[in-house]
Amino acid sequence: MVHRIRLKLNAAIWRILTPVTVNLFHKLVYFHKRDQTWMNTRWLGAKVQKIPFDLWVEQEIIFETKPDLIIETGTYDGGSTLFYAHLFDIMGNGEVVSIDIAAQQGLPQHPRITYISASSVDADVVSELRKRAADKRVMVILDSDHSRDHVMKELEVLAPLTSPGCYLIVEDTNVNGHPVLWEHGPGPMEAVRAWEKNAPPFERDPSREKFMVTFNPRGYWKRR
Repeated sequence: MVHRIRLKLNAAIWRILTPVTVNLFHKLVYFHKRDQTWMNTRWLGAKVQKIPFDLWVEQEIIFETKPDLIIETGTYDGGSTLFYAHLFDIMGNGEVVSIDIAAQQGLPQHPRITYISASSVDADVVSELRKRAADKRVMVILDSDHSRDHVMKELEVLAPLTSPGCYLIVEDTNVNGHPVLWEHGPGPMEAVRAWEKNAPPFERDPSREKFMVTFNPRGYWKRR
């Protein structure tokens, strides 16, 4: 009897402490240890400004859903772009199109990668992406300008390119106090919340937040 009471008490304590602990660890990784964590993560030498938890989940999604094409907005140093290309090498199929308004020098080169230097919501770019997406299984990863208005525009024009059974990932929904960078202003999380009210043909997949700390809370969506 005493043992069962202790188990229930411990469970109750952890239900209270877990979200607090997760938020504290999230802030520790994001702010106080950023130079040794997400700002210092590399894939085969190329910088990847993501945490390994999210990269691992993306790897699981890619293997499970087997897209032919990943559309990535926000190239930056190209580390995640190269990561996706190498996963496709292992799987034997797939290509990555990565779009960034600010062209970087010395981006990783790979036959499965196409870089586009332009705004991700430029009409010509969207038209090109629609052509590339035709008759393919498509996954979309939004990681460019993190303002609410820009992400809402991306959701409007790029989310529909996601194939049924594949994923749309909206990254860095953690900013503007979710739980970091309160000073950021409305960002990806606010865009997602506005977008989901219109009942898009997607279902949020909270199971992809299984490692508890993710820079993409409420950011994993599977198209029905």
